[in-house]
Amino acid sequence: MSKCFVSICFLTVLLLNSNHLFSQTSEINQLESSLGSIKDSIKYVDVLNRIAMLSHMNYRDSCQYYAAKAKAIAIRHDYSKGIADASNCEGIYNVAVNNYLSAKYFNDALRLYRSINDQENVCQVLMNIGLMMNVDKEEKEAIKYIYLAYEKSKTLEHDSIRSLLITNLMYIDQHLSESRREQLFKEGKAIAEKYHDQRVLLSYEQLSGIKLYNSGEKQRGIAIQVRGLAKADSLGLQNTKVLFYMGLGDTFLDLENPERGIDFYKKGLESSRKYSYPDLYIQFAERLYDYYKTQNQMDKAYYYMGLLLAKRDMISKATNKSGYNYMNFALNENENEELKIKENSNLKLISLLGCLFALSIALLFLFYRSLKVKKLYGEVQRELHETALKQNTELQQTNHFNTMLISVIAHDIRQPFNNIVMLSSIFNTDIDLLTEHEKMDVMAELSETSQKSLSFMDGLLEWIKSQKNGFKYQPSKIILNDLIPEANAFFKIAQAKKGLKMVLAIPEQTEILVHRQMLLFIIRNILNNATKYSPVNGVITISTHLEDQKTVIAIKDQGPGMSQEKLDKLFKANSTDWENTKDKGAGLALNISYEMALMMGVKIWATSTIGEGTTFYLSRITQDL
Repeated sequence: MSKCFVSICFLTVLLLNSNHLFSQTSEINQLESSLGSIKDSIKYVDVLNRIAMLSHMNYRDSCQYYAAKAKAIAIRHDYSKGIADASNCEGIYNVAVNNYLSAKYFNDALRLYRSINDQENVCQVLMNIGLMMNVDKEEKEAIKYIYLAYEKSKTLEHDSIRSLLITNLMYIDQHLSESRREQLFKEGKAIAEKYHDQRVLLSYEQLSGIKLYNSGEKQRGIAIQVRGLAKADSLGLQNTKVLFYMGLGDTFLDLENPERGIDFYKKGLESSRKYSYPDLYIQFAERLYDYYKTQNQMDKAYYYMGLLLAKRDMISKATNKSGYNYMNFALNENENEELKIKENSNLKLISLLGCLFALSIALLFLFYRSLKVKKLYGEVQRELHETALKQNTELQQTNHFNTMLISVIAHDIRQPFNNIVMLSSIFNTDIDLLTEHEKMDVMAELSETSQKSLSFMDGLLEWIKSQKNGFKYQPSKIILNDLIPEANAFFKIAQAKKGLKMVLAIPEQTEILVHRQMLLFIIRNILNNATKYSPVNGVITISTHLEDQKTVIAIKDQGPGMSQEKLDKLFKANSTDWENTKDKGAGLALNISYEMALMMGVKIWATSTIGEGTTFYLSRITQDL
């Protein structure tokens, strides 16, 4: 449940306003409706900032929009608190998306709140900076800022912010003892209940659910989380709802109920996209990628990896575009503070202080340039490394595909060309012994074999195309009794030599909807193996029957059969041992047949008994299609 705990704790990172809440969406709608009737510019700015603060828990992009609008008006009226509130909202919007910009806005807000002695908001911004530092993996700095805010909040007359501070303190300081953590939990929850802060209470409620779950009361713990999800939805707390999705997804995966767990992850991913929470979007994409990778469902794993990389690339570009570095910003601020102190200390030192300040600025500039070049170099190295990894993966996949293709061609194309060579050799060695009628039969057989060879190559090319981007699967209706003889054309000569008999037990006009060349490729490979391993004078039987309103094709031979262990590895790409053969191409051809069957919505499997033969089955082909 470690993932689940982190998810719930991260809920508090974005709960950055401690005001009362009854319905998030309702309050936003009321405030937006009131804007047209507000004549006072200061009040108008306050309402815009309130909408911006509420919006970061709903449609996150609206937070930035209203904050920018409020700041522009506040600057025109020299309204310091309005500018500070807007900067705080801009900082909140950029947390985990662009921490350079976030740090700049938080420092701007902190400076203004201190200048107007707004201690409650000073505490809030200090907390926000601590959370931002934690996102940047600066644990010591994060703990320093969160405790600084916590201690300062003890002197506040209106201490509603403390419930949120305590929650974040428990999240950031992982070295707290269990007794201290329990004490803080009770204190924070009591404050949230005192001010009826529904958002913070939801986080405490979910933490209670997790504690119950971890203590063994799993159903009670899950029930609390489900109830919290419904409450977050009813209040319009989209960010909180998304985090409940993450917690429930982790919980059900822990309960080994992946279907429900993955469903919650997918809902969370879609909501994160819809409401612009890129940081949470990345977490959901990572979880989905990890799950499908462990399940060896690589097509789905690669899909979510693509979403993850695309979002990270977007965040990286936004960060690079901003060009801010919050550590340098803090250094500049401290330097200015020192300059003011020195200027007021002694008039005689003005000249010396000016020189020292100029020197400090020069050193700071050089230091900044050095850090910037180093950071740029690191980014370039990282991008080159990621590009190399991506290209290496693509090369490995291409090499694997080409290896399979060469093996299959070497294995399966040999049979038709053997037939062509055999028929051609008759003309070279026995032409004088043949009658005109026999010559015509040989020529007809040679022509048919050549045409079937082209058909075989078409099927192989269709499979190659299916592995490329842009392939569109287009099935058609075919008569099964017409398809079987075509698939068996390559093997008639070999079957005649062994005295094999082909028995078709398929009703007339049995019609199926499939991709013709793909199904030909599959049946041709099964008949190839059946011909190869059937004993002299054996029988190969092809029949159909209905099962759950679906047509099932069965191809049975009388070969030596195979063990269950070999059956389990029959359709795997690494299988190199099919019915005691060392022919690697057979296993690869069957693996390609398995991939083609999946594309057509067809299930393929086999049963076998040692000494009695093997039967291959194809199903999920309904007659009414």
